Amino acid sequence: MAPPFLAARGLSKSFGPNEVLKGIEFEVHAGRNVALCGENGAGKSTLIKLLTGLYSPTAGQVEFEGEKAGWSDPRQSLAAGIAVVHQEFSVLGALSIAENIYLGAEPRTRLGLIDRKALARNAQALLDDLGITLPPNDLVETLSVADKQMVEIAKALRAEAKVLILDEPTAVLSQNETRHLFRIINDLRERGMGLVYVSHRLDEIFEICTDITVIKDGVVTSKGPTEEYTHDSVIAAMVGRELGDLFPPKASDPLAGEQVLQVRDLVVAPGLPPASFSVHAGEILGLAGLVGSGRTELALALFGAAPATGDVTLDGEPMPFRDPVGCIDAGMLMLTESRKDDGLFMNSSVARNFAATTPGYGVHHSAIPPGHEERRAAVLKERRGVVVDHVGLPISALSGGNQQKVLVARLLENRPKLLILDEPTRGVDVGAKAEIYKTLRMLADEGMALLVISSELIEIVGLCDRVFVMRDGALAKELTGEEITEEAIITVAAAETSTHHGVAA
Repeated sequence: MAPPFLAARGLSKSFGPNEVLKGIEFEVHAGRNVALCGENGAGKSTLIKLLTGLYSPTAGQVEFEGEKAGWSDPRQSLAAGIAVVHQEFSVLGALSIAENIYLGAEPRTRLGLIDRKALARNAQALLDDLGITLPPNDLVETLSVADKQMVEIAKALRAEAKVLILDEPTAVLSQNETRHLFRIINDLRERGMGLVYVSHRLDEIFEICTDITVIKDGVVTSKGPTEEYTHDSVIAAMVGRELGDLFPPKASDPLAGEQVLQVRDLVVAPGLPPASFSVHAGEILGLAGLVGSGRTELALALFGAAPATGDVTLDGEPMPFRDPVGCIDAGMLMLTESRKDDGLFMNSSVARNFAATTPGYGVHHSAIPPGHEERRAAVLKERRGVVVDHVGLPISALSGGNQQKVLVARLLENRPKLLILDEPTRGVDVGAKAEIYKTLRMLADEGMALLVISSELIEIVGLCDRVFVMRDGALAKELTGEEITEEAIITVAAAETSTHHGVAA
């Protein structure tokens, strides 16, 4: 058997006394797609940084095509044929697609100037080869998120890579965009490329990957061909235990509670039909639909963060002039889709982030005693299971799942009557997801009303008591009970014509 393109041999990495990776054995072969699985903080990112030369190992070595690789930075690994598409984009918006793809490797004229015609021609040939229909001279800042992802892939493959590492590539893609990405991945694998696929979405792993390697606490706990695994066995290897049912039981009668939120004829944008619905105490209502269907826009309008017309009543009180501050005061709280952009202060401490909206809770606002935030956050750390050595550390040091726990805990300090959650588990590992689902159901059981938006259909189906499927900015259909299935949601979401929904119970 030919040696693997890329391999880790007894790879370990320590930062001071903290051993992050321990004796990792990992291989990437030609024509194989290896899923790299593990909870947030398991060591996946550290392994990728070691494989690409960003970090130097404490012990063990990286091998490339059977020989020890002595890379000291990612430029050397890229030149050898190891390309990475990171979760956070590195494209430059002010440059064209072609300029981004060939940045630092632009074709030159005899005078040493950039050969613009050759640049566009080469970029077009690469895009055509990948089946990406984008004009090479368009500015990247004008592209959709999905198209920027395609530019990242073209940029990574410009140097004829032998190994491509994809880190959460579908986190911001719609279903159709994900299908396009999968076609590209399958084509690259059939050409003999080796791929590493990092994702928390197990359905994708079982569809697109040939092999699975699971890391927990810096150690490989399981690896082998995908057909030897089930969803449950992967989860057990990731979290170190049988997770049991991922979703807690739903409400027996979700409409039994009082109406907490009543929305009548809410128009989010000119030309869109009015939306009318309600959310009851003790109910988790889901908003499903494809990316761009209007789910987030509707939630932002409810929260007063986007203009809209119509009548909104919260707990029997009209809210005629909505804005986020007024909604928070009234008891309507929202977890935004992007925790880094709209939710967290990444350079501030865990304690400061937790207390951001309730800085003087429990004491007089004019005399907040020293250490008040830290003491409150320490209680949060224990109550919500936030994994952090000290609440004074910057929140950027936490995993995505623990950052999300801090945000949810911060919202709950405001004692909400209605909690809106937009993509509550994006970028969160499966173990943390189960904890978040348990928390949300507990809140509903205690009488809170919850409105959940998610692109993960299994999350909508498993968590929500009722579901509205959105399409083209409209509430296209309401699903209840056994009607709530992935097939039913997809059928409505992908249909060509809408039957706009009126008043719901």
